[in-house]
Amino acid sequence: MKILVDCAGARIGGAKRLLNEFDLYLRDRQLPQLRAIGRDHVLTAPWLLRRECPGERYDRSLALNNVSFMVAGRERRVLIHGPQHFLRLEEVRSLGLRISPAVHAQAPVVWSALRRTDHIFVPSTSMAERVLRIVPGVRDRVVVAFNPVTPPDPALLRARADERRERAADARTVDFLCPIIITPHKLMTRRLRVGLAALDILAGPPHHIDATITATAQAAQIDDPAVANHPRLRLVGEHPAATVIDMMVRCDAIFFPAELESFGYPMAEGRMMGVPVVALDNLHNREIAGPALVGYERETVEEIAAALHAALDADVKPDQDNLFGRGPYFDLLLGEGAAS
Repeated sequence: MKILVDCAGARIGGAKRLLNEFDLYLRDRQLPQLRAIGRDHVLTAPWLLRRECPGERYDRSLALNNVSFMVAGRERRVLIHGPQHFLRLEEVRSLGLRISPAVHAQAPVVWSALRRTDHIFVPSTSMAERVLRIVPGVRDRVVVAFNPVTPPDPALLRARADERRERAADARTVDFLCPIIITPHKLMTRRLRVGLAALDILAGPPHHIDATITATAQAAQIDDPAVANHPRLRLVGEHPAATVIDMMVRCDAIFFPAELESFGYPMAEGRMMGVPVVALDNLHNREIAGPALVGYERETVEEIAAALHAALDADVKPDQDNLFGRGPYFDLLLGEGAAS
């Protein structure tokens, strides 16, 4: 079974984390017939044309980047994790120019490729609903498979949990980690503004909690200087996944206010590590974060403040259900016979 896998476009964020997991999978498996292409390539029209002519025939092709192969591979598979290509009309209207015209131009290409695909994998039920609303004819080909998450060593998790409990008794600054790569469509300036106002509430009576939000962003990515320079916001810039995971383990809770997500790695990682995740209480976040979710129903200062405060008392145990297992996930994507 000769398999061709396209990894192009996986440079940052969740796509890069997924590729890291794929590399760990390949390290543990003997798959001499598998050829991975596209590393360090940007997903462009010239690349999409080039990959269709790999120089030899393949029994199966798998695209990890939203755009299925059109010709290469007798059987074609694709992982869809780009909600921006499946926006609802009200989302298009509300986001306006925050969604690049290039994305709107790409969407019909993504949809057309889907129709030529034998198996379509999505990381959440909400992403499946987006796909089927646009391309209902592929219903029998869509499979929901949670992205893989490899947690840190259990001994490290226990040590960090003990450390958090010890620090909770001290008069120290509470740290909420916001591990989101800021892009225009995520509206993070507005959401950080609300989160910081919630911290001001916690700082006053009756709580008197001195708290900060640590965000994996730079000041230049925030279009309001008052937010970028807020004394309770700590901007640390983008970091490799391993560094971000270490920050998650050490923080008091994860603050994940994003909405337009196909999965949301920090929510799954919080669940696996036993770290509370403060996010909107909706079906998507409940599916991914599970018992780690400390939700708020509306994006208001008061409700977010209440959720942040509740997260400090939440007793979240690391998830043991193996919902995000790396081996079963890539075995599924690559399909039967991949190891033969």
